[in-house]
Amino acid sequence: MASFFLGIGLPRELAAECEAWRRLFQAPRTKAHITLIPPFMWEEKKGDLKAILEESTGALKPFTITGAGLGSFGRRVIFINVQPTTQLARLRSKLAESLKAHGIPKEGRRYKPHITLASRLNRAEFDRFQKELENYRPAYSFECSEITVFEFSAAGSWEEKCRIPLGSQKKKGAEL
Repeated sequence: MASFFLGIGLPRELAAECEAWRRLFQAPRTKAHITLIPPFMWEEKKGDLKAILEESTGALKPFTITGAGLGSFGRRVIFINVQPTTQLARLRSKLAESLKAHGIPKEGRRYKPHITLASRLNRAEFDRFQKELENYRPAYSFECSEITVFEFSAAGSWEEKCRIPLGSQKKKGAEL
C-alpha cells in the first residue's frame, strides 16, 4: 500500500520563485505544485494506477493555466491564486471519477486551485508573512501538458514519481 497525490508541476522560473518564498516561510519540502487530487492510499499495483491515470487523461489536450495575486485559507495558509478554468475542472473531474471507480472517495471540500507558499501558520506567522509579501504581485501563464504523480516516501516526504502527459493514449509517461 502506498500514499499518492496528483498535481500539476510548475515551469522552472515560477517553481524557483515559489520555492524561494517557501524556504523563507519554512514550508514543507514538497515541490511547489497545483494539487489536483489530495493524498490517497493506493492498495493495488502501482502500474495499475499509472494505467488508470493515462486512460483518464488520454483524450485531454494541453491547456493554459494562469493566475495572479495572493490568497489565503483563513489565517493558516497563504497561496498564489490559480485561475479556475473549464479545462482544469475537467482534468480534475476525470481523475477523480477514474479513482472513484477504484475505491478512492472524491474530495468533499470545494476545490480552490492554488500554489501554497506557507501552511500550518499561527496568527503571528500569518501576520508576519503577509507583511513580507505585501509588495509581491505574482502573475503567470503556462501550458499544462502533463500531470505529476507524487508518492510519500519511506524518508517521510512527498517525491515526484512520474509525469503523465495529457493525451497519453499516444505518449507514455515514465514508470511508477
